Amino acid sequence: MSTKNARAGNEFDATLNAPLVVDGATLANTGSSVVGKVVSSDEGGRVKGKAMMTLALVRVSLRDGQTINVQTSSVSQEAKSDTKKNMVRTGIMAGAGAAIGAIAGGGKGAAIGAGIGGGAGVATDVATRGPAALVPAEALLTFRTQVPVTVTEKKR
Repeated sequence: MSTKNARAGNEFDATLNAPLVVDGATLANTGSSVVGKVVSSDEGGRVKGKAMMTLALVRVSLRDGQTINVQTSSVSQEAKSDTKKNMVRTGIMAGAGAAIGAIAGGGKGAAIGAGIGGGAGVATDVATRGPAALVPAEALLTFRTQVPVTVTEKKR
């Protein structure tokens, strides 16, 4: 999942990595289905602010076939910083501008070209959104119930 396409309220399917055991009773086996929800998804700003996505679980399928609603803690994922990439881009564009300016007008042209190239690099950074926050497939996430849940065993 990615902040590029996940929106608050979207649901997602997942599976339990370990059995859900309460007071020695196994309520859900490893591999049982769970349904989660995107609590929030923020693509972040164009210059400041990293993308962030927050997830929680809303339903768990039990081993007896019941599906129960749950309220869990949330898990957040933040995008990696792209500050270094922005600085490199601005530096490259400033260098290219200086080289073109030097060819066109010598030292004074190089200074003007560096300023123009650097400005173009900053403008590109402002127009470009940072990387998305990602939760890769098979990611192991840990949630905890926030509200007690009553489970009644089905008669077989």
